[in-house]
Amino acid sequence: MFGDEKTLSNVQNILAKQEADRSSFIAGDLGSGLDVSLKYMMQLYSDTYAVTLDTMNGTARCTTTSEASGESSSNCIEGNGSAESERTENQSEKGIAGIPFLHLPIQVHLHILSYLNASDICRLSATCQQCQSICADELLWRDVLKKEKSSWTELGNTSNPALYEDVNSDLGYKEIYMRCNPHCARQEQFDILSIPRFLWSFIPHKAPKVVMFGPGLDSDTSKIVHKLIGNDESGIFQYQGMFPASQPGVGTGFNISMNNKAQLGLITLYSGTKRDRTNVNIPNATRADRNKLLRPTAASNNPDGDETDLKYEPIPAVRDLCSGTDAFIFVVDSSASVEELPEGRPELFAMMSERWTPNKAPLLILSCVPDCESSKIPCVDVAEQLAMHRINRTWKMFDANVSTLSGVVEGITWLLEATNRR
Repeated sequence: MFGDEKTLSNVQNILAKQEADRSSFIAGDLGSGLDVSLKYMMQLYSDTYAVTLDTMNGTARCTTTSEASGESSSNCIEGNGSAESERTENQSEKGIAGIPFLHLPIQVHLHILSYLNASDICRLSATCQQCQSICADELLWRDVLKKEKSSWTELGNTSNPALYEDVNSDLGYKEIYMRCNPHCARQEQFDILSIPRFLWSFIPHKAPKVVMFGPGLDSDTSKIVHKLIGNDESGIFQYQGMFPASQPGVGTGFNISMNNKAQLGLITLYSGTKRDRTNVNIPNATRADRNKLLRPTAASNNPDGDETDLKYEPIPAVRDLCSGTDAFIFVVDSSASVEELPEGRPELFAMMSERWTPNKAPLLILSCVPDCESSKIPCVDVAEQLAMHRINRTWKMFDANVSTLSGVVEGITWLLEATNRR
């Protein structure tokens, strides 16, 4: 009958066998699950391999031998010191020991997906509902954002990850990634430089007045000024002459054109004379203290931001120049050390203050290196050190190479388009 000892013994044996089979590959131990998942991936993507993995309960071994003809193949997996299963060619779609991929623990799924890029994760999420749920994990996208943002070559006021972290945004890490990744951003439908030169002559346009400043003009990247005024073999920028200063002693600049189309008036503001810039032996003096464009002010009267960044303001002549400027270019040397980058922050915040600089004037940040051999700091880290998330205006940062003008042309093109859209 149903309650006799023989029936109860059979049921107990069946339950014990099922529990043993389940614990052989998923015993609540992440390390054991990772072993199985790694062997499963190697089964999918490798034709010839031999792997031996040690686990806490025994030895996990996965071997495959393939002859030149491809006719012989043997696979075996051993766990807890005993043979678990043997997989043949007609069982290849079931995974190791017949374990489907989606039956692995969620921790194993996330560990495997952490080796994929965002594009592969999105493709995987489109396969089924379970994969879509796994690929939407917040911790997974947090790691993807942290891993891939260092490779971005441009950044903007609406595509800065630090901005969303600073305001405690309700957006998830996937949404932040999609908004900040320059490859996911919607491309502009209109390019101002794509207009033929013949039609360009019929379009009424005014050359914007652009002020260039920043610590990059005091380092090896200062050669960018010579490149922009036409001292370059590529012929991208052409020198058109000089224009007088709008303020006494400040504001003399150069009229330049790009690709014989777009024109702009470029004004360069150095922190001092060449002798002052090279004389850095003043004790207990920061770059802002030596900067002839700035003067100390009472930071306690301004409740916004960090006191260190707001205790300087431009001298009156520079302040009047900023009020009539159409756009700004801030040059920073990204080949310097990370510790040196915050030294340019007081100058940036002083010049970009809304008390004298129009909020509608766009800002271009060129994160420059002098040549192709120089190592560079990622633009995301440069933006973080400069606290760009606190700049309340339209801005964009580009990685730039002074020797090849890579990134410089793209940045000035964006600046001209942003100026025309005002």
